[in-house]
Amino acid sequence: MIESIDFGRCTGCGLCDLVCPADVIHMEQVRIVEEVPGLAPTKLLPAIKFREHCITCFSCEIFCPESIVDVHPVVKNRPRPW
Repeated sequence: MIESIDFGRCTGCGLCDLVCPADVIHMEQVRIVEEVPGLAPTKLLPAIKFREHCITCFSCEIFCPESIVDVHPVVKNRPRPW
């Protein structure tokens, strides 16, 4: 499951969206809070649509050129043997 995305380091390339087979990530325009001269007022960033649909394939984490996506496998509680 996708645990976190470091939006501050994201370049908006969209690879995470393109490689996600479960369509969990999509790119959307996000308004930048601080206005910086020379920069656009919005930035294209990944958004997690349905976190629970993540199949933990690690594609987004592997293909991200900035290594900003953190994926962890879901470990379900197993009954104890005693």
